Amino acid sequence: MKLESIKILVSEIDYKLGRIEFFKERLENWENKEEREYEQSQRRLAKLIDETTNLLQIMKLEELDNFKEYEEIAKKLDRHT
Repeated sequence: MKLESIKILVSEIDYKLGRIEFFKERLENWENKEEREYEQSQRRLAKLIDETTNLLQIMKLEELDNFKEYEEIAKKLDRHT
């Protein structure tokens, strides 16, 4: 994989990990869990976890050295899916 492609992949993974943390915190602090937006946030979090897991699988197949930095995160995300 080209260096520029690796940078884009790492950037996308880092971005999605940040969004996952945002949604986790948001859902934990939500007062009325019956709201429609709460359900939408749950779905978005699940989708982000799935997308990030897929990107990490690509990295594992293509760039094992880079993947080692994310290996623990990948294990945590696998437990959520």
